[in-house]
Amino acid sequence: MNMKLHEAVEFFLDNWDLIPVLTTIKGDYAVPVKPKRDLYLVVEKNAPGIFLARLSPDLMRLKPLDEPSSDEARQYIYRRLKEANLVKETSFTQ
Repeated sequence: MNMKLHEAVEFFLDNWDLIPVLTTIKGDYAVPVKPKRDLYLVVEKNAPGIFLARLSPDLMRLKPLDEPSSDEARQYIYRRLKEANLVKETSFTQ
């Protein structure tokens, strides 16, 4: 089954406190939405991109963030998703 962007966003919101946040080589944020298939929700830091990508952690050299940095990253991701109108007002309250 293929996952759509809105499904990945809902997964991120539903698993807010549990989902790890990783960074790519470029410093973008990646959160696993289907880890067994290496499928990630990616939010670019220095560009407007928000997309799903298959990223092999070893090839992409994804690095996990520590907890304080993960919290900041989650807030940033949420803000970007909201700006892109990908978050329904009723779907999530922080």
